[in-house]
Formats: sequence, structure tokens, C-alpha cells
Amino acid sequence: MNFNNFKNILLTGATGNTSYFFLKKLEKENFNEIITVITRYKSKNSYFDQFKLKFRIFNGNIDDKNFLSECLDNIDLVLHTANIENSKNIVEVGNEKKVKWFILVHSTMVYSKHSSPRIENRRNIEKDILEKNSNITILSSSMIYGTSRDINMSRLIRFMDKFKIFPIFGDGQNYMQPIYIEDLAIAFFKIIENKNLTFNKRYILAGKEPIKYIDMLKIIEKKLKKKIIYLKIPLKLSIFLIKICEIIFFKKLHINTSQVERLSEDKIYDYSNAKNDFLFAPRNFEEGIEIQINKYKNTKK
Repeated sequence: MNFNNFKNILLTGATGNTSYFFLKKLEKENFNEIITVITRYKSKNSYFDQFKLKFRIFNGNIDDKNFLSECLDNIDLVLHTANIENSKNIVEVGNEKKVKWFILVHSTMVYSKHSSPRIENRRNIEKDILEKNSNITILSSSMIYGTSRDINMSRLIRFMDKFKIFPIFGDGQNYMQPIYIEDLAIAFFKIIENKNLTFNKRYILAGKEPIKYIDMLKIIEKKLKKKIIYLKIPLKLSIFLIKICEIIFFKKLHINTSQVERLSEDKIYDYSNAKNDFLFAPRNFEEGIEIQINKYKNTKK
């Protein structure tokens, strides 16, 4: 295949979950160009030895604009999969270095009906970038699942495997549309491959179809071959209890009130432009979670 669109690429968040599958896709396609990657610590450089790919590795903090400027020398494409909060710096410095295209992997969180300082900050980052630039493709990903390293489904699977009672904040009737991690990584590849269609556009990337939260839990219960009792806690009471716990534990919880509030809303997304432009075809939740649960079971053996 023609790799012209992939030449002189810099990948941030290169040791992250989704980047792993993106790099494996490049490996599968026999990509032979140098990939520039950034990792904070030199001790992590050996991570890239597992790939049959060529790397130029920079060690440092992408908050440091001088360091970032050095990394962006002779770069044409940036695939930014690290923190959204770094996007403005990357685009600003990248434009100074004549980068031609920025693909920014953000979140569907910005489409929430609810608000929080974090959500508003991310909305403002996107608004500012889009107003000032015309070489940006933004990818808004829904909740990602699929590996033991994810912070969502992997915890949920472990909890349901260990305990017979599972608490639900609200009634569990809200819709979600999580995306399997490998589908997201393949989308990155196809977006770059189809630059003539995807340049300077915005895409939502989500699972095949929406599914109720309670139905997700029941699928996991079935795949784990467990019998779970669901304890439904009214949403207002849930928020009150989380606030109390935040005070007691100095906010050192895996969940906060903003996340609980967002559980009450339907997260239903339209990815039709992604389907039209690069044949985006994600798998459904049951198929994806079965793969993840099988991997989880194998690690227990």
C-alpha cells in the first residue's frame, strides 16, 4: 500500500493502550518508515522493542515547549493520543515547525449535557483550536474498553467476578456506546490512509450501536457465568453519598460526582460521516467484551 500520508509521523501517548494497537496495525502492514515517539522516561524506551518498526525516541515532558519544538523537527503529521490538555501546545508549537496535519484524539465528554470545570476546559480547548486552525482533524472517542489496562470495563469485570452484589447509580436504563480499543486504533490508520477525505474534519468514534447500561452488565454477568444481584441506588442519593465519601477520603476515589451525574444521560452517537469517509465499522459490545473477558480469564489460569 501507499504510505505517503504516514511519512514523518509523530505519535504522542505512544505507550498507551490505543497506540499499542495502532503500532501493531502499522507492523502488520509492513510499515518501514521512521516513527517519532515521545515518552517521558528513558526507562520506558525498551517498550518499543516489541514492535518490528523503526523508532526515533524522545524523552521528556510535552508541557515543555522547547522540548516539544525539538521533537517536531521535520514532522508532517502529528497523531496526538495523549492528554487533551496538551493539544493547544502541540498545535501551537507544531504550526511554528510547519507541521501539515494534526490528528487530535479527544473525547465525547465535550458533548455531555452536564458541566464541570474539566468538561468546560476541554470544550474551550477545542473551540480555540478549531477557530484558529484549518489543518486539524478531531476524533471524539466514546468510552474505550478492551484491555486489562483500561480504567473502565476492566475494573467492572474484576468487581463483578469477585462480588455477588453490584451497585448501580440510578436505574441503569441510560444508553452507552463504548468502543472496542482495536476498532479505534484501526480508525486512526484509516483516517490517515484516507487523508483526501478526512483532512480538517471532525469525527465521533463509538461502538456499533447504543446499549443500556443494565444490559451491558447482564452481558458481562453472562460471559463471566456469574449470578449478580443488582442494587439500584437513586441518582440523587448516589450523588449525595459520593460527596460524603469525597470528603472522608479527600477525593481519593475512582469515581466523582460529575461522573455519576453523567451516568443519568444517554450517550448515543452518530458516526455516519466516519462510515462514509473511511468505512468505519466498529463491532458491537457483546462481541468486544467477550474478547476482553476471555483475555481476563486466561490471565487467571
